[in-house]
Amino acid sequence: MKSGFLISDDPAVSKLSVTKSGNDATLGKRKYRFEDFELERNIGCGNFSQIWHVTLKARPQESYALKIVNVQERNAMLLLNSPGHPNVIRMIDTFRDNDNVYLLYEYAKGGELWEEIKNVGVQDKYVSRVMVGQLLNGIEYIHNRGIVHRDLKCENVVIDGGVLKIIDFGTSKFVEQRDVMEQNDEAYNECRDATSRSIIEKNEMRGNNGSISLHRGAMMRKKFKHYVGTPNFMPPEAISNISSDYAGDLWSFGCTIYQLLLGFNCFTGSSNYFIYKRIKINQIGFPANFDPDAMDLIKQLLRTNPQERLSLAKVREHKFFTAIRDLVPPVVSLETLKTVDTELRRACNEAQELIYNLTVKRENATEVDHKEIKDAISCIEQHDVPGISDAINFNYVRTQEQLALEIDEANLYMAERLPNDR
Repeated sequence: MKSGFLISDDPAVSKLSVTKSGNDATLGKRKYRFEDFELERNIGCGNFSQIWHVTLKARPQESYALKIVNVQERNAMLLLNSPGHPNVIRMIDTFRDNDNVYLLYEYAKGGELWEEIKNVGVQDKYVSRVMVGQLLNGIEYIHNRGIVHRDLKCENVVIDGGVLKIIDFGTSKFVEQRDVMEQNDEAYNECRDATSRSIIEKNEMRGNNGSISLHRGAMMRKKFKHYVGTPNFMPPEAISNISSDYAGDLWSFGCTIYQLLLGFNCFTGSSNYFIYKRIKINQIGFPANFDPDAMDLIKQLLRTNPQERLSLAKVREHKFFTAIRDLVPPVVSLETLKTVDTELRRACNEAQELIYNLTVKRENATEVDHKEIKDAISCIEQHDVPGISDAINFNYVRTQEQLALEIDEANLYMAERLPNDR
């Protein structure tokens, strides 16, 4: 939790929890108030918000997720008046006081999807199809409501009773009233024509800390209206600050399927500059023996031209889903996601962390660093789960190849700008 935000003198207690209880007799006859809830634990933190697991003081058996924002977050309220969908988090109410706005959601007991699948992915082919099918249903519902999410990823999906639910509508928007296909065509043409002057060529080569770094000076004067989302999941047109609306979510959906199946991101790099560069040239790689139907689906979603991306209706018809009889998918047992042996999961986490550290150390990485990675991969291979060992071997090789190119480009960049020795 960020220092100074919602913190009382007792670090275990929120300032907001030091308040009187609500009046049970008035519940149901008025909007909720903050004092109606007991803060149980912090379950999320953003730049402008905190998310807490809360219980209703009058009925402690009722659990919710309460998002507390210190600015008006209109985007997250887009679905408040909708009838709801099992694969989209349900907003129950909103209320405010003099300091904050409160968004009350249903509580997903299974937690964040990413925490279950990171570094190992989903190995069971049937389960993976059920999960992708649930996400498909959720996205389709959102789009039918005229809403573009603009930040789809496994980190923005939670699990409740075996059902996946899309969350975090902080960057979402209503689609403008214009022809979407015409807009997608315009987005592609503008993106193609702007390549030489695109943002990625003007961005500084700086570290990737998971947030977007904007170039100073003239670039700061530009309105980054469509430059929204998480770098690894942003479509190429968004990087150039061009909107493709629904098609942007299709790209992010493709990246999310990749992330779900493998446990790491499709587009990576040691900085946002290199991530964006790989997105722009559509540099996608897959491990050996990767599911061919999944590969085809991902590639058709990750088309540079927004108009060429597979529509949600076409995704539903894709051969990837052949094994599922009914595309109103059944629930997924959370225990299925925990079938990866604890020791294997630990080895995967260690290997992926060591591989990531290569992007930090760059040219300073030593033979010792590489030996540690190889030892971790050797431990993984002893568990005889080819899908996982192939994926991590692929990620290791890919990272080495990408770093070699990045270091060469950085050295050339510096050489061209340093004064020649006389």
